[in-house]
Amino acid sequence: MKPFGSCHCGNIPLEVARLPTEVTSCNCSLCRRYAGLWAYYEPSEVNIHYQNPVKSFYIWGDRDIEHHRCHSCGCLTHHITTDKCPVKRIAVNARMAAPELLKNLKIRQVDGASF
Repeated sequence: MKPFGSCHCGNIPLEVARLPTEVTSCNCSLCRRYAGLWAYYEPSEVNIHYQNPVKSFYIWGDRDIEHHRCHSCGCLTHHITTDKCPVKRIAVNARMAAPELLKNLKIRQVDGASF
């Protein structure tokens, strides 16, 4: 696993099996507010370490995604699919990575507002 970044306070460091070559920017009602850039992985390809455990997460709509954030600094670090979703994956917020890791990534725009 490779270090990928962390929340602002360092409470939630993230590791990934490989660095992404592309991230997704979505304009759905939630993602446009979070301003996340999502790098998608299989659950086995991500290690998420909590120094202070996350006590809750945000879930809404069809209840198939849990949005996780640090309760110390407030950064949205990742989201994971729930048992309601047929596709199991973790989306890591690439905005938690150092800018030099992001500068050459392709950004794919998704019109989630139309779904």
